[in-house]
Amino acid sequence: MTVLAGFYVSGALYFFSIWFQAFQKDTNLSAEQIRLSWIVLTIATVFWPIVAPIANLEKSSRTKDTLVNQPEVDANKTGISPELSRT
Repeated sequence: MTVLAGFYVSGALYFFSIWFQAFQKDTNLSAEQIRLSWIVLTIATVFWPIVAPIANLEKSSRTKDTLVNQPEVDANKTGISPELSRT
């Protein structure tokens, strides 16, 4: 469990550093925008361990659904020439 907590903390610090660097590059922000940016930066850093696994599960379930629900191609209904047809 300690390894998992360490993984989440290191990930949070990594994402925080990326977002903080992007935040520092934008120099023409008003005081209100800076305050709101810090709030968003803090919230994003705190909640990324919750959102990232959920997003990954959602993405993987969509991929499985598209692979499972692919319609089979009927050679009689497609424009395959008779020479290429397997029937």
